[in-house]
This record gives sequence, C-alpha cells and structure tokens, in this order.
Amino acid sequence: MRILNLSGVYYCIANDDFIYEELEKKIVDVSHQRKNSFAEFYTKRILRAFFQYARDLKKDYMTYYREEYENFADYLYKQELLDWRDIHTLRLSEHQTLLKLNLKLTSYNANNLIEYGENGLDNLNLALKEISI
Repeated sequence: MRILNLSGVYYCIANDDFIYEELEKKIVDVSHQRKNSFAEFYTKRILRAFFQYARDLKKDYMTYYREEYENFADYLYKQELLDWRDIHTLRLSEHQTLLKLNLKLTSYNANNLIEYGENGLDNLNLALKEISI
C-alpha cells in the first residue's frame, strides 16, 4: 500500500480486499499506542482524513464502466484523465485497486500534512510499508 501524487491529485494503491478499519487497527497496534489515549485518537483522526472521501476507482470501473472501456487502464485514461505515463508509473497488479483520495474535502485538511510537512508523504508511505497492509 502506498500513496502518491500524480499531477496534483493524491491516489492510494491498495489490495482489492482493502478494509479501512483493518488499516486503522494495524497502525494503532504497530505504533503501540494505549487504547483510548490522545495519541490513538489523533492517529485515527489523521487516517480518517485521508480515506474518508476516497473513491475506489477500480470498483467504479467494474460496477459502472466495464462495458464502456476496454480495460481499467483505458478507463483511467479516458474517464479519470490520467496520463499514460502516470498509469504506467502506478504498476497496478491484477489484485490491486486505486483509491482517489479527496484530501481537500476533509475538515482536518490532511492535504497540508503531506504538502507542507517535512517529508510528509515519504513518512506516511514508510509507515504504511512497515505495517504491510
């Protein structure tokens, strides 16, 4: 699982069976936070800000557009307007999905955390890599 910025839009590559609640639990467990602590509350709030308004693009494709487009990459290019270069950069496997994150819609404004924080996106991806989800 990783988050990346493509032309100013944030996406998350995740397994098809991604469940947000499992991510939240693993992050709290791996970081050894006490249950019901401020750290646990704050961590969950930040995570929620990232995934609250996410759209599962592969699920949208399979549900609404599978007959309209040749394949998922074609859908990403023609419907979501991603460049072919960016689509190839994703290197999605058959068992992965692409979540389009809408960070600016959250009241927490998670966008600021990764754009203006020191190495914000790198640190987030490092944490996601360590929990192996």
